[in-house]
Amino acid sequence: MGMPLIHLWVYNHSFHGIGDQVSFAVMALRQHGYQVSVGQQPRHSSLNVVIEGFSSQSRDILLEFCQSTRKRVAMIMTEHIDAEHGQILVHGAPLGSENDYMHPATILARIKHLLECIPYLRCFFVLGDLPELRNISTMLPGLDVRAIPFPRLDGVSSKDIDRSSEPVNDLVFTGAMTEYRVKLLALLEAGGLSVACPHSFVSRNRRNAMNRSAKVIVNIPQREGWQWLSLMRIVAGLQTGQSTISLATSDVSQIASCCTQLDIRKQDWINEVKQCVDDSKSLYYRDAVNYSVMAKKFEQERPFPHDVFEYWSITDRVCC
Repeated sequence: MGMPLIHLWVYNHSFHGIGDQVSFAVMALRQHGYQVSVGQQPRHSSLNVVIEGFSSQSRDILLEFCQSTRKRVAMIMTEHIDAEHGQILVHGAPLGSENDYMHPATILARIKHLLECIPYLRCFFVLGDLPELRNISTMLPGLDVRAIPFPRLDGVSSKDIDRSSEPVNDLVFTGAMTEYRVKLLALLEAGGLSVACPHSFVSRNRRNAMNRSAKVIVNIPQREGWQWLSLMRIVAGLQTGQSTISLATSDVSQIASCCTQLDIRKQDWINEVKQCVDDSKSLYYRDAVNYSVMAKKFEQERPFPHDVFEYWSITDRVCC
């Protein structure tokens, strides 16, 4: 029996916001033998995979497709949604909590639209091991959560990365701005470090060029107490030959072995950042090797979910 065609149906997002997730998924699927397409329309001859994040309008498009074709879709989860002590936590805080990263009303709407799609979902996919989706299967019984293992990063090695052009900045940060991030970026610059920062969304090509223009990528959490590293930022950095340092995080997820986390409660943390900048090449080589080791070990422990695609191709009547 052959492998079914896989289609990433990404109509509900602007591509610049999900480019890293699409890249991760496409690499992982193709490395496991699947033919993958990406587009704005669903494909009847493929298994359709969507990325979480729906408005009422985009939800209706999904429901109409599933109802009219009697097909289901798989959904890649990108936000940290957990169930603990009888309540839903989003980004580690109860629903409705104030923050300047995503408006509480936006979060509530996303959860509502997600729940309305549940009857038409084959499963949730997680790229690597983040988000954790703690206890989500308890909250939504019968809905499987499966990991897409970390892809092999072709060309990530000491001899293949082009480091011929000398970086012009110490650090680069390309995340969305929040009050907490603005504060830490100001402290870095006050400490004598040069930081490239676009202050707005940029394309993946522009982001990658900015990454190469600096010695080290910096990861800054959205707010104080944010628990997680940005997995996609670290993977994208490794693909451009750059290591990532992360401020004020103490994440223990898989990608933590592939970056440097710094405790900004320490008095000399700025000096630690400067040391990382000075050691940028050796940090990159260490992190690239660690990524390769981590990815292989992760897939041994959580194998690629071929069984999901095989069974799904039968129920969705997609010929292999």
